[in-house]
Amino acid sequence: MSQDQRVRAGLSIDGPMQPVVTTDLDRPFMMMTAEFPRATQPSVAEFWSHLRGRRLNIQAEGAAHSSYCDVQVLIPQLAQAVGMSDEDLRGWIGTLDPARAVRIQQAYPLAFFDLHLRHHRHHLLDGPSAGFPEVKFIP
Repeated sequence: MSQDQRVRAGLSIDGPMQPVVTTDLDRPFMMMTAEFPRATQPSVAEFWSHLRGRRLNIQAEGAAHSSYCDVQVLIPQLAQAVGMSDEDLRGWIGTLDPARAVRIQQAYPLAFFDLHLRHHRHHLLDGPSAGFPEVKFIP
């Protein structure tokens, strides 16, 4: 986004934001955080401070870094096959139900990009949703 104005909106899926962006971004950006939240990650907080367009930060309760990708569904299958302990499994995928994690990773980016690229408004981005009670909006 900082290099190419054709990129009209951006998304970070629990990224640590390395290297730190030091230029302002004037287009919409959404962050889905888990293990790399602004509260504990200076690089993420610094990145957030450079967002001048619409910005949105959501976090699913119980999410781990891998909660917003296919690993969320695959690791439990592997864990069962290799006899991984529940504690080790939670270390990989957190406590968020894998099926819910998949729904979140589908619904929120779709709503965000629908709004900013197709101009189709979804109320999902307006704030907490009864359909996704585990998703918190981080101000």
